[in-house]
Amino acid sequence: MNVHSFSVLRLRFLPLALLAAALLFIDVPAWAEEKEPAKSGQETEQPHSDELRLPEMNVLASPVIEGNVVDRYGATTTVVSKDQIEDLNALDLPSALRRSPGVTISRFNHVGSFGGGEGGAIFIRGKGSSRPGSEIKTYVDGVPMYMGPWNHPLMDLMPVDAAESVEVIKGPQPQRFGDTLSAVNITPKRMLGEESTTTLKFAGGSFGTFSQSAEHGGRDGGFDYYLGESFIRSDGHRKDSGAVKAGYYANLGYQLDDAWQARVYALGVSNRVEDPGPDLTPSVKEGRYGTNAQLVSLSFAHDYELLDGEAKFFVNTGEGNWKDQSGATDDNYNDFTFWGVRLKETLHPWQGGDLSVGLDQDWWNSRIRNVLYSGAPDQTIILPEFSLTMPYAAFSQYLGDEDGWHVMPSMGVRFYEHNRFDSETAPNFGLVFGYADTEAHVSVSKGIVYPGHDVISIFPDAQWQNLKPEETDHFEAGLSHSFGEFAAIDVTYFYDEGKNRYVFRFPGPTWSNVEKYNIHGWETSLTVTPLDTLSLFAGLTIQEATPGDMPYVPETTISGGLAWRFLEDFKLNLDCQYVDKMFVLRQARAAGALNTQEVDSHFVTNARIGWNFQSEMLASDGEVYLALENILDEEYAYQPDYPMPGINGMLGLKLSF
Repeated sequence: MNVHSFSVLRLRFLPLALLAAALLFIDVPAWAEEKEPAKSGQETEQPHSDELRLPEMNVLASPVIEGNVVDRYGATTTVVSKDQIEDLNALDLPSALRRSPGVTISRFNHVGSFGGGEGGAIFIRGKGSSRPGSEIKTYVDGVPMYMGPWNHPLMDLMPVDAAESVEVIKGPQPQRFGDTLSAVNITPKRMLGEESTTTLKFAGGSFGTFSQSAEHGGRDGGFDYYLGESFIRSDGHRKDSGAVKAGYYANLGYQLDDAWQARVYALGVSNRVEDPGPDLTPSVKEGRYGTNAQLVSLSFAHDYELLDGEAKFFVNTGEGNWKDQSGATDDNYNDFTFWGVRLKETLHPWQGGDLSVGLDQDWWNSRIRNVLYSGAPDQTIILPEFSLTMPYAAFSQYLGDEDGWHVMPSMGVRFYEHNRFDSETAPNFGLVFGYADTEAHVSVSKGIVYPGHDVISIFPDAQWQNLKPEETDHFEAGLSHSFGEFAAIDVTYFYDEGKNRYVFRFPGPTWSNVEKYNIHGWETSLTVTPLDTLSLFAGLTIQEATPGDMPYVPETTISGGLAWRFLEDFKLNLDCQYVDKMFVLRQARAAGALNTQEVDSHFVTNARIGWNFQSEMLASDGEVYLALENILDEEYAYQPDYPMPGINGMLGLKLSF
């Protein structure tokens, strides 16, 4: 290795080296004398917005992720809160999850996601690359929100500005979600405190990028509300790579009595993203992709000492419109409508015991319309209505003492009744056990995902009625330890064995469940908070897939983060990630299809520095911040010949009243 190569390598990994050095020189005993350690599993109370104005309060959010949560059934979920979304300067969902362990992203635009594949998508422990269709489903407040005709997520339908937090569900969890092998769920913002609050944000920067948002929440007796809107636009870092994203939301609640609450949630999004085409042949581009969606849900929740539950009714409609495709003879319009109900009751019959029963009922319709450039009549495909009935039950029992030995076994089952395909059953078993702040967890579950309208959209006469749902046998085991409020570390091994992946074969074509795969690996994360003003994060994911050409399964991914408050009013956030070389592009649903496209490894570092101030004239708290992306000017891509932007930045202002 020559001197120049060594210098470049050293510069690329400088942020990780700084994080490692900080971890090595932390004085654990000195810190331990200054703080009272928290008990295992204890949650830190989030202060209200009025408390944040007090000078003695110095709240510092964890970098990159809020944490990894193991539920009563031994299943793992990674949580990214609105604080991490803001500190990452994330303008969309892939940006918000780009550093989360076990998550890989794809994109080729600075802002926005073009369609649902390599133009913008997320992959969880190797799952999610099948197109059309997907092993991953996306939800807003537990309600499905994805492209109905093609049965896969669209990232721009998931607005992070409306998120109180984002949950990444790692693997099948029948006790929570059905008809998916992994999931992402946005928990909406709502009014939590007693005092009214208003937040305004403005930012602008490289590539003509501008973002703006406004939020307001309040409470009047038993009635609470939270309203918001956002707008983002960018010209993009390449010609014809611009994007426009807009959204609005409202979360209204009313406390009917001491036990019952009613809530209405409404969300609307409208987006447009361009494809710049390959760098060497930009004329071969795929035009513009526009997405729109509206969601409304009505829920009634109750909370008694022995029983709590919720009934939620929802409807959402949307569309994905693909226009001006290179070499195409038509514009493609896709419409979908979902509606259904979520019912759940949890009984606490005795100390430590939980028995949950529920029913998820979904119906959905889809329509595809092709507008021909020749002026001929439109070609319209109205797809048959699908319905899926999913009753489930789960039981868990906590035994022991949280300060000593404890154990929590669990089991559950979800049933599937589809109006077009065969019925299925998906069990889950779990065990959580440990001593004080050390816990181990084991989870075994079965994942089921049904074919969607995609199997009819591609080949309407290809015997799709004979397909079986895809299945995955999932196993994971992990160990975690908490050093009070000082540090937390967890290690998890996961293994997924999939079968009945549906593909089309020739002659025919004919749909068939013939493909298998397995993915296994390790996830490790470490969070250290040596001071009230400093928090560090490191994450490592190692995974391997069979067949070896499965896309977006990098063998090694390393992420790091730092949050540091200094000089009282300044805050620095740093995040970085190394992603190994990997196969890319979609996993085609054709028998024997191979992936030959690869991208090289990359190491990208971002930073955000903010200055907090108080303005008597505006009667508000504020922050001026500078966010920089790719500060080492790394050359990288998630798709061959689609280079990502070099160093770029945004300057922003946040006001809170």
